Amino acid sequence: MSTLPQSTQSALENGAAGFEHDAEGNFRGAIGQDAVMLYRLRVIQRSLAFEIKTGMKMSRVSALKAANASLGTNYKRKQQALDHLDSLLG
Repeated sequence: MSTLPQSTQSALENGAAGFEHDAEGNFRGAIGQDAVMLYRLRVIQRSLAFEIKTGMKMSRVSALKAANASLGTNYKRKQQALDHLDSLLG
C-alpha cells in the first residue's frame, strides 16, 4: 500500500474530533481541516460504492479521480479505490 498524503493521514488520526452532533446524536457539521477532509473521504467512499452499484455518477466530478488525489494512488478501477477507502475508514 502506498504512503498516504499528510492531509489524509492527519484527517484519519484527528478528524473525528471535529465532528459536531446534536443532543440526539445526529451529525451537525465538521469543524476544522481534518474533520472536513475525513468527511470528504467518507463522501468519496459512498460515491464510489454508488457508482459501482448503479453505474451512475453522483456528480460531474469523478469519484475515482477524487479518491486517487486523496489517497496518493493511481487506481484504474473504482473497486480498488473503494477497497482501499474501506480498509482505512472501516
